[in-house]
Amino acid sequence: MSLQALSLGLYIHVPFCANLCAYCNFYKERPIKSLVQAYLFEINREWERWKSILSQRSVSTIFFGGGSPSSLSCRDLETLCTHMQALLPQVNEWTVEVSPTTINLEKLKVLKEGGVTRISMGIQSFQTDILEYLGRRQTRAQVYRAYDWIRTAGFNNINLDLIFHPDFADFNLWEMDLNEAIHLSPEHISTYCLSLERLEDPFRRGRCVNEDREASLYLRTWDWLENHDYRHYEVSNFARGGHACLHNLNTWRMQEWIGLGPSAASQWNRQRFQNANAVHDWLSKGKINCMDLSEEMLCADCIIFGLRMREGVCLDTLQKRFPFADVTKYAPLWQQFKLEGLVNMKNNQLTCTDKGLLLVDALAREILSYVADY
Repeated sequence: MSLQALSLGLYIHVPFCANLCAYCNFYKERPIKSLVQAYLFEINREWERWKSILSQRSVSTIFFGGGSPSSLSCRDLETLCTHMQALLPQVNEWTVEVSPTTINLEKLKVLKEGGVTRISMGIQSFQTDILEYLGRRQTRAQVYRAYDWIRTAGFNNINLDLIFHPDFADFNLWEMDLNEAIHLSPEHISTYCLSLERLEDPFRRGRCVNEDREASLYLRTWDWLENHDYRHYEVSNFARGGHACLHNLNTWRMQEWIGLGPSAASQWNRQRFQNANAVHDWLSKGKINCMDLSEEMLCADCIIFGLRMREGVCLDTLQKRFPFADVTKYAPLWQQFKLEGLVNMKNNQLTCTDKGLLLVDALAREILSYVADY
């Protein structure tokens, strides 16, 4: 498949966030004015380095993630948006992540006028005790006010991020959050499980994950949202009316993306690389961890990420895309997975069962064991 046939996404990492939550694994810094200005200056330089390449390709999606891009001022958001204007005729979706505590109507108007089409708001929970436990500062009133502002600004594609109740103890608590989110009627809902094993005290102290209870919570969540007309199209993502996140679909289908900003990752021209993490390291070092991607590696990643989606992977299409990769070598693995009730195979379309989706990371490890390059 030629590079021109691949979809290209652009990701901008905005690492600033007024609230540094302990459960968040993304690189972030407090929005100190001098650091923000240094960041904007370097983003401009990085943009100039990529501009000629981006002008030769149609960028289909843009995503501003963080941190929280809404931590920036109206003026700084306008500066970031200005760089994107030349790409807009081909862009199908432009998402910006916001926080209820730092977004306002003025900032949303800047984003709307700049060409942004989709807003993703991290709310995590509507319940005061859970928000306090997570270290989140917003209130339910702030969430509702921010949501109203997003609609008032003219956005008709909104995602809400929710996080599972930390101790997985009671579906009723989680059901309350799901119902409140559904009541707002966003076009998209993302649900994430708090990974206690990755956290430091006080989150982890005295806690261990009950895997059966956690699996039950996942399954009931999937059924609950499906029953409220949110199509479950990826492990953690649900959409109404064709509002699946195009930027993320581009990634899961192993297309191409270019990442700007500290810690941002790229996959482009059969290479994968990442920028240095801390702002000051990024300013001095630029991109690091560059690796060439063989057809075998890309093929394996297509399978791994494809199995995260309900649509799964068409093995015939995969073989045509990667003619020098041996897709047939995985046949014994698919047979094993089928016997264990983890996958289904119909017309050479490989999809995960619910049980397989619950164990998709373990399936990925098994698939990678077949790839010598890794």
